[in-house]
Amino acid sequence: METYPLLIVVVMALATARVTRLITRDRLLAAPRRAVLRALPDDHLLAYLVVCDWCVSVYTGALAAVGGALAGWWAWWWVPALALAFSYVTGWLASREGED
Repeated sequence: METYPLLIVVVMALATARVTRLITRDRLLAAPRRAVLRALPDDHLLAYLVVCDWCVSVYTGALAAVGGALAGWWAWWWVPALALAFSYVTGWLASREGED
């Protein structure tokens, strides 16, 4: 893999982390997140999903990996591995952040 594609992979991993944090923690999307939490029972899977960095990162990582394949940055056979890697990087980074 060349340096340029490696840089894209790193940037996409960090973008996955940022989008995940936007969904699960940031103030900007706090109102929609609270609305989902109010509308659903506490034990509902979707209620847990909107506050779980590890959970959301699976979806944002998959979108990032598919987006990179669509852009031609990597082959389609890389998508599953990159999606999981992006998710793991996101969860790892989130576990090292303090609470807001």
